[in-house]
Amino acid sequence: MKLKFTHTKPENTRLILIFAGWSTGTPLYADITKEGWDTAVAYDYTSPAFPLEEIKRYSTVYLYCWSLGVWAASQVISGSDITMAFAAAGTENPVSDTLGIPEAVFRGTAENLDERNLLKFRKRMLGPKSPTDVNAIAAGSMPTEDLKAELLAIIERQNRPSRPSICWTRAYITDDDRIFPSHNQQRAWDSAASEKRCAETFRLKSPHYVEMKAIVDSTIPDLKKVGKRFEDSTPTYDSNASAQASIAERLTETIASKRLPENGKTLELGQGTGLFTRKYAPVLSPAEAWFVDIYPTRHFGIAPKETYAVADAETWLEQNNEQFDTILSASTIQWFRNLHLFFRNAARSLRPGGRLVCSTYLPGTLGILDSFRPSPMLYRDAEEVEQFAKEHFRHVETFRQTISLEFGSAKETLRHLNDTGVGGAFGRFGSLRELVKVLESGTDTITLNFNALYLYCSHSIC
Repeated sequence: MKLKFTHTKPENTRLILIFAGWSTGTPLYADITKEGWDTAVAYDYTSPAFPLEEIKRYSTVYLYCWSLGVWAASQVISGSDITMAFAAAGTENPVSDTLGIPEAVFRGTAENLDERNLLKFRKRMLGPKSPTDVNAIAAGSMPTEDLKAELLAIIERQNRPSRPSICWTRAYITDDDRIFPSHNQQRAWDSAASEKRCAETFRLKSPHYVEMKAIVDSTIPDLKKVGKRFEDSTPTYDSNASAQASIAERLTETIASKRLPENGKTLELGQGTGLFTRKYAPVLSPAEAWFVDIYPTRHFGIAPKETYAVADAETWLEQNNEQFDTILSASTIQWFRNLHLFFRNAARSLRPGGRLVCSTYLPGTLGILDSFRPSPMLYRDAEEVEQFAKEHFRHVETFRQTISLEFGSAKETLRHLNDTGVGGAFGRFGSLRELVKVLESGTDTITLNFNALYLYCSHSIC
């Protein structure tokens, strides 16, 4: 296998790792770039050798695989190498009558591959209505003879048993696929789910060709845009964020019941309008308070000494050398790209006897809206989050709560999302008109569920 880095900066600690679809070149993925992330593309699966050491230096790795890239990644990548994994229009068994491409079709394509048949394959891959130019698919790809050798090598290696160890975050199943039959994809991912190796599937109304940039954009939110949406909602947030207010109240009750040390040094991540800040301030009475958010917020005046940073809180915590008595965060860490690393960095940033009190959201949050489109909000399940915390804290307590809000119409629902900045959860899949249709096709009232997970973590039993 070959690996080409298409975007790099020396200071980046996160990597977007793409396993390309067969017969495509790296130029097809050249527009996949995110601030703070490097991008690398793996291709040419003729040889099983992969330069794994190239990705070991990153603290966070998001794996994106398309078509035969799904199988290729499953041969060389393990769960410990990556943070999250996404598969599109492919399976871990590419040569299979029931779980991949039927064997006769795969062998026929490989054995009869020439320039004419390769063009026909690419047109089938795009589908009859695709606006994508077939030349864009071909740009930078290997010569036809090398592509043929690659397919034959895959057939040979496919017959050697292997035990995939990737736990896929999400598999995208393409409904109009003329390469990997949709029902075979579904069967393969149902099997992986039964083995607890695939957290969820999402069906795309798409041919075999999937725009990988759209999937990357929908799973790595642009934090500047997210911050701008929350900043714009500042005037209306506090009067509308009833679910978030309930969560802040519950966290404050935890702080009070645990008798966290007063007059200490606190850090709040994602303070926003100060909805949580105003609740815990009288309980903790900090002598020194630090605040980090993605956009500028007002100063709260809860401590004699206050420090404010406008930054990605996850990255800030990773890079900071400060020590705190208490780290606090309400309804924020669900945006973080690497929750496991967050708990490690939080534990490192706490003084002996320090405490972490925070909340996140669980799968099912926003109810019907989550079923409408793939959300940038990749909610981790409670057991996984608890395990992350327990790896770095001696004592962990959790509590789950579902807060349900009812609205009388789609218009009211969308207004609420806009007034609280939660509209940042919507990606590029689907239109506003389609969203309204989905909302209005249900019952007379529309319910939004906020499935909250509360965490209290310390280095000591208390």
